Amino acid sequence: MIVLYALSVLTILQGIYTLIDGLRAARYMRSARGNWGSDPELLVKQGSDPELPRVSVFCPCKGLDPEFEKNVRSVLAQDFPAFNVSFIVESSDDPAYTLLKGIGANVVIAGAANDCGQKVHNLKYAIEHANTPADVYVFCDSDARYPRTWLRDLLAPLESEGVGVSSGYRWYVADRFHIPTLLRSAWNASALSMLGDHNRNFAWGGSLAIRRETFERIGVLEAWRGSVSDDYAITRAAQRAGLKIHFVPSCLIPSHGECSFGELLEFTTRQIIITRVYHPQLWRIGLIAQTVFNLTFVALLVAMVNGNVLAAGAWIVIYALSSARAAIRHSAVRTVVHDPSLSRFAWFYILSSPVVALLYQYNMVVSALTSTIEWRQIHYTLIGPNETRVRRSSASAS
Repeated sequence: MIVLYALSVLTILQGIYTLIDGLRAARYMRSARGNWGSDPELLVKQGSDPELPRVSVFCPCKGLDPEFEKNVRSVLAQDFPAFNVSFIVESSDDPAYTLLKGIGANVVIAGAANDCGQKVHNLKYAIEHANTPADVYVFCDSDARYPRTWLRDLLAPLESEGVGVSSGYRWYVADRFHIPTLLRSAWNASALSMLGDHNRNFAWGGSLAIRRETFERIGVLEAWRGSVSDDYAITRAAQRAGLKIHFVPSCLIPSHGECSFGELLEFTTRQIIITRVYHPQLWRIGLIAQTVFNLTFVALLVAMVNGNVLAAGAWIVIYALSSARAAIRHSAVRTVVHDPSLSRFAWFYILSSPVVALLYQYNMVVSALTSTIEWRQIHYTLIGPNETRVRRSSASAS
């Protein structure tokens, strides 16, 4: 029992630390929301065409995501006076190609990737073959729904000295009570506590802006060589150059659609495998933290059931700390993402942290055993940050 009590103290201290980190992240999210969209310098530039940055938006597509047309139309309908959008597909056989052409969008056919992720290949091809000059590159995803002020909010931080990349993040919306979809949302939300007003932010490729001059200076195209992850590569390139990645809370972008339990496990494990390859130090920290938490939580629960009062007290404290962190994060998210499901399922986000931790444990174990992922019907073996083997199934061409 001495070992269990020692682990309990360690887990409680870990919970206090992460709670404080979560409080800082939530405070930043609340204080920063709305600031960028009304930034006076950007509004002045919007009113003066000669000073207005030329913006190129790139949106890789593969297949038809849930509510795909609403998503792509939200990209095209931005409240910003001068920008062009390129939707990039692998081939004209992709059903996204027909729909995009039908709504009059500009579609680029990139061909199949052979030695990197298809998304990375699409972005590289579109940038290298762009026929419209740009001052700023913006990247987004076809499975996300962008508010009309997204582009304006995302670009504003690039006016600040030292900011190399401006980035948002994703929020998975659960439109009804559906356990795997809610778990995906709660699992994905845990990373939000890592984002704030500091130099440890990461870039998310579904809502990202970078000046073309910066893009070229830090060598993003070279960083993408052989890579399966567009955003991790940009994160590493920006950090090597000593540039700040600025998180914009108002660019927390909702993504609609449900997933099965199988899709939940595939998605979450894929993210952790990518993390192990591209950020092994963070992966090791996560492995240790999740293992300590889960072993302690389960062992205390067993001891509590067997009548150990001290174990019961420690279990309640640990559960309360994790629930408090989830509640604080959820409250902050509600100031940015205005969706009724956040109110309906608040109890789930707050109480599900032990289940989310077990899901992370599963992801960690599997990621330690394999470096192969499946992403949109294409199999990738991640040899290293700049080396990927691609294997296509017969379904990946459709």
